Amino acid sequence: MQLTDKDLHYLSDALSWELLAMKKCRHYAQECQDPQVAQLIDRIGQMHQNHYEQLLSMIQSASGTGTGFTIPSGNMPQ
Repeated sequence: MQLTDKDLHYLSDALSWELLAMKKCRHYAQECQDPQVAQLIDRIGQMHQNHYEQLLSMIQSASGTGTGFTIPSGNMPQ
């Protein structure tokens, strides 16, 4: 599947949003005093990480290498 530049820009934004959501969940899970709520927030963060990885996989398989697409990676939460 051939992706247009516009498609790649939308996907880049989606990757950035998922990355930001992951980071926020990680931060708030660490700040949370209630272990059950912290665990729930951490699971939501893992969901965003899965979305990030799925989007990245689809982009890589659809566009191949050398497209000039910049993958937002920041500092991925561990």
